[in-house]
Amino acid sequence: MFSQDDAVNRFTVAKKATLLAGLFFAATQSAQAGWEVQWIDTFEGSRVDWSNWTAQTQANYNNEVQCYTDDDYSDERNYEVSEGSLKIIARKKTQNCATLGGQQKTWTSGRLNSKDKREFLYGRVESRIRFHNLEAGTWPAFWMLENRIAEQPIKGDGDNVNWPNVGAGEIDVWEWFSNEPNTYITNFFNVSGCGEEHRYTYPNGGSDVLNWHKYAMEWTQDKIDFYVDESLVVSQDISGCNQYQEPMFVLLNLAMGGNLGGFIDPNLALATMEVDYIAHCQASDSSDASYCDENAPRADDSEPSDSLASVELSLTQAGSVTRLVDPSAGMVTITASIEQGEEPLGNYSLYWQADELPSPIMQGTTLQFDPASMLDGSYSLLVSLEHNADSQLSTRDGLDFTVQANSEPVDGQSGGDSGGGSFGLATLFGLVGLLVIRRKHFK
Repeated sequence: MFSQDDAVNRFTVAKKATLLAGLFFAATQSAQAGWEVQWIDTFEGSRVDWSNWTAQTQANYNNEVQCYTDDDYSDERNYEVSEGSLKIIARKKTQNCATLGGQQKTWTSGRLNSKDKREFLYGRVESRIRFHNLEAGTWPAFWMLENRIAEQPIKGDGDNVNWPNVGAGEIDVWEWFSNEPNTYITNFFNVSGCGEEHRYTYPNGGSDVLNWHKYAMEWTQDKIDFYVDESLVVSQDISGCNQYQEPMFVLLNLAMGGNLGGFIDPNLALATMEVDYIAHCQASDSSDASYCDENAPRADDSEPSDSLASVELSLTQAGSVTRLVDPSAGMVTITASIEQGEEPLGNYSLYWQADELPSPIMQGTTLQFDPASMLDGSYSLLVSLEHNADSQLSTRDGLDFTVQANSEPVDGQSGGDSGGGSFGLATLFGLVGLLVIRRKHFK
């Protein structure tokens, strides 16, 4: 077990700086008028923004029956981004789950976390969610974990703490079981005796979960308040708590069955958790926003523009789009598909972060590598499309994938995704002439 002193000593300099900033906001929050957005994902476009999220494909808890995937591209995808929302889709499908060592599972589903990509200390964390099903056996959740937990993705930055010790505690913002449909749970798991479970009863019973609601947690050094829409659900005193004083990340997932999900309706074949947005805010005396949503002012005082260029990554092996790489199946190709905005593409440079890959070969908007020497596990890379004069016009995309020996590439669209940002071969060759392609190692 880790002591609090051990946990603090494992902070990186960056995390210490984040902690100090959070303490300042916590100390001044009572004097502030409203919320200011620090980060928000509104799920625009046609794919998951992997620079914000990791698909946690190695999660296997509570005897649940789903195999979590990273599939946001095939006909049986578990993540669909469309019409401004994210759909996490559970599908009844028996298979041997490659990312869980071949265990047989009877469903596929999705679990996203923002670990190492978007982490927060104090403020308001909010998401607008609705669930599409009342049949028995589902267990959707919006929750948070402390960022040093030993769970995927493992970056080696002190994230070797076991749940729920100091550095790996849990807070549940919204947790709903279809077998107990009239209530949802807010809860805490830690070794410090902080907080307790509280259940909110929906005014109209279980059918309320089918409607959009804003679920939120307001977090200071001394207390955590939970909200549904404008209503305070419960206030929890954590003033004497040894946990929840360091950055946390968010999770969105849909579990099936198991110890807590319970009996699954045999007629249920598909279930959907829909997320309109998720955001983190800090208090600001220049804001009167009561919600942390798209209408709240942004910290950088800038709104995203549809006219910006965009970049999107895809991975192929053996002619199939996949994120499950077989080290014996030959070369892997990463393609950066670029969509031009109002700015000419000649004003941009493309940078790859590919430190985890063995001897990557970069040619234009493609990167290739041979996975034969790679160990089983999770890997990631980033690409950044940076404007040469104005950093506000820059953008990036990330891609996570799993190397698994003797795995079969997941069937997908071999010609690339049909949604936003896809280009034909001729267009890609044209882009090569416009872009300055360089290698860059990010901090």
